[in-house]
Parts: sequence; C-alpha cells; structure tokens
Amino acid sequence: MDHTKYHFIGIGGIGMSGLARVLLQRKLKVSGSDLTASPTLENLKAAGATVSLGHDVANISSKCKVVYTTGIKDENPELQAAKKMGCQVLHRSDLLVELTIGYQTIAVAGMHGKTTTSALMVSVLREAGVDPSFAVGGVLGGLNVNAQQGGGPHFVIEACESDGTFLKYQPSAAIITNIDFEHMDYYKTEEALLQAFRDFIAKVSLSEHLFWCGDDNRLRNVATKGVTYGFSSDCEWQITNLRSVGWQIVFDLYFKDHCFENIVLAALGKHNALNGAAVFGLALSLGIPEEAIRQAFSSFQGIVRRCEVKGECGNILCVDDYAHHPVEIKTTLQGIKEAIGDRRLIVVYQPHRYSRAKDCLGMYSEIFDTADELIVTNIYAAGEKPFAGIDDKTVFDDIKRSTLVPISFIPYPQLIETLTGRLQTNDLLLTLGAGNITLLGEQLLKVLEDAYATAKEL
Repeated sequence: MDHTKYHFIGIGGIGMSGLARVLLQRKLKVSGSDLTASPTLENLKAAGATVSLGHDVANISSKCKVVYTTGIKDENPELQAAKKMGCQVLHRSDLLVELTIGYQTIAVAGMHGKTTTSALMVSVLREAGVDPSFAVGGVLGGLNVNAQQGGGPHFVIEACESDGTFLKYQPSAAIITNIDFEHMDYYKTEEALLQAFRDFIAKVSLSEHLFWCGDDNRLRNVATKGVTYGFSSDCEWQITNLRSVGWQIVFDLYFKDHCFENIVLAALGKHNALNGAAVFGLALSLGIPEEAIRQAFSSFQGIVRRCEVKGECGNILCVDDYAHHPVEIKTTLQGIKEAIGDRRLIVVYQPHRYSRAKDCLGMYSEIFDTADELIVTNIYAAGEKPFAGIDDKTVFDDIKRSTLVPISFIPYPQLIETLTGRLQTNDLLLTLGAGNITLLGEQLLKVLEDAYATAKEL
C-alpha cells in the first residue's frame, strides 16, 4: 500500500477500529474521528492513532486515504472535504480487500453466527501455531481485540452481506452459516438477496474449501457446489448426539465413514454446534491437526457480549448477549435454557433501532417462550430519529400478542429498582440487545452486592 496515512471517519465503530488497529500494527500512520468518547478510542490512542472528537474538515489533509462506512452520510463534513481535496476515499470493505491481498482469506458469511464462527476459526488457527491475521465483528474473549495483524498466511474475515460488500472479497475458503430475509432495504427483492449469495459462492474456487449449512433450505436452493454440514442425515458433515454439559456442548460429527466423537465446545446451543461443525470440517480440510482443533474448541473463550457471564451475587447469575434479532434471540434462549435446567430464566430485552424494530414486527411468535419472565424496555435508538408508526408501545404490544410468557414493560431508568424486587435466589438474568442494556448486569450486581454487604452488617 503506497499511502502513509489513513483517516477513519467514525473510527470508534467495531469494524473501523479493528482495521485501524491492523494498520497501526503494520506501522502505518492512522488518524480518525468519532462523535463519542469511548474506551475504544483510548485504546487506539495508546496504540499510536491520532483521534479527534467530532467531525471537522480540519481533520482531513490531501495526503490521506479516507475510510468511511455505509453509515456515514454524504453530507458528513469530513467526507465532503476529502472528496473536494481529491483524497482517495475508501469504503471500509475496500480497505479490508487491500489488507487481505497476499493472504489466504477465510471468509465467513451469513445473517447469523458470523462473529462466533470466525472467532472460533481464529482460535483454531492460533492453537495450531498458524498465527492468523483477522478482522471480525466482535471482541474475542482472552485476546480482547476484534482484529489483529498476524504472522501467518491466513486472514480470517467476516464477509458482511448487509450492503452487498461481501462480494468484493476473493476468499480462498469460506463458510456460509445461513440465509435469512434481512437487509431488504438494500436488496429490495428476495431474488436479489439470493443472487448475491450465488455470486459469493462462485467466488470460492475450491469446492472442498466452501462449507455451507445443509439445514438451511435457502442455501440448498442457491448452492451449486461446496461441502454441507448440519443435523440433516444427508449432510456430508453430520452432527449427532448433541448434549449440554454445564456451560458447554458436546457432540459427535460424522464424515463419510468416520465419527469424530465427543467434540467439546465451550459454547451453548444447537446453533453453536452448527458453527463448530463448519469450523471443524473446514479446518481439517485446510490441514489443521485434529488435536489442535479439539483443544481450541474446549478452551474457546467466546466473544464479548455473546452469552457473556457478567457475574453472580446471592446465587443470581447475570448474563449478557448481543442478540437483538428474533432468530438470534430464540437460539440464544434455547441454548441457555438447556444449560441451566430448572433455574428461572428472567429476560430483559432492549429493541435495537427504530428501523430494525419495524422490520422485526410480526416475527416474535414463540421467540421468548423458553423464558420464565420477560421484561421489555425502551428502544435503543443508536442515533436514529423516531419515525411514525414505531415506538416502545408498538413493539411491546407486538411481543405481548406473540407470547404466553409473563411480560411487562419497564422504562430503562426503572430496571434496577424493578429487578432488585423481582429476582429470586437461583435466577438467571439475561440481558438482550445491542445497546446500553449491556451495562445493566454490572450495575445490578453492584446494587445487589451493596445490599448483601449492608445486610451482613446488621
């Protein structure tokens, strides 16, 4: 790459911050701006980036490559200044294409499960001593980063389908977890969405290095090559004998006439057995030793905000998960319920964005049925402005019509007080959503700990 400085508009985002980190590790100059201070910005500063709060034309010079995301509007002052100065302007996906040049790119695509699957592949490669580079959509437990420059030949990426940019990559290997009818604001029609996945599949040159979920009917309709995995009896890699053992799952995996028995994965739920099967099969096809794969699976530290245990007080366990789409919520709840047995499962759900909340209306049937009690709180706007027809009451009423689980609406500021009065010994509290609901568990634990300490003093 021939430019010496990169400027990121919105450097604090999960995807942008990761690529900035990789550039810094490659000893390139990085600057960026964001609207809100965060630990991510402080970490980037410590790594050598120049970071500004607020978007200002003064942050742009004609010698920069300027990086933006789909979420940056055309009227952004820095983006306008960059174009006026004749800077090379790159979408985040174009920069990721640049970064992967010369590497064996392993791309993970699909609407759900990309982050966990790609993180598990990273863990396997690291366990095998391959030292991959990676850029994924979540912070890896244990490493505490979402992207890193490695010394090996592989680069693991999430191939995001939301805006069609996954078609820019040239993967040497790929996993497709599923296809769901999302991002229709971009694709407009079902056929356009399916065609995009056909085009992605065509980009993987070696069929034996393309793994896709054979349990997904939409994938069956679009995939003309590759290796199938799943629970279905006609999958080439078939999962059997799945069971939960504490906070992990164990399963067998059949391939041709061989059975890989008792694979232990430190994760929860049927969906993670699918993710694990894909990684296990692809890793073996790439020449990774079985022993290294098994060790990486059993010691997998997951993704921050994916069934993340925040702590426990008075035998009340607080767990947080990023899930905010009904499909993701259902699989998360099922996995947790299988693991906790008779413990009560109390769920607090924070709908994410007005646009996403609108898209999810009518999709909540049976989604929360494994919970013992459900609390819905205010929509987390994530910078969006409210629009007609979608508000807290609309979402709550839609969910209430769709479930028999005891349900209530509690405004976010009242959640701590409400929960301290409702939670019982041996309960598991699960917070769900992509917004500030992630803070609730730790805040509640602090209140509970203070209450217990006061009670002991009396």
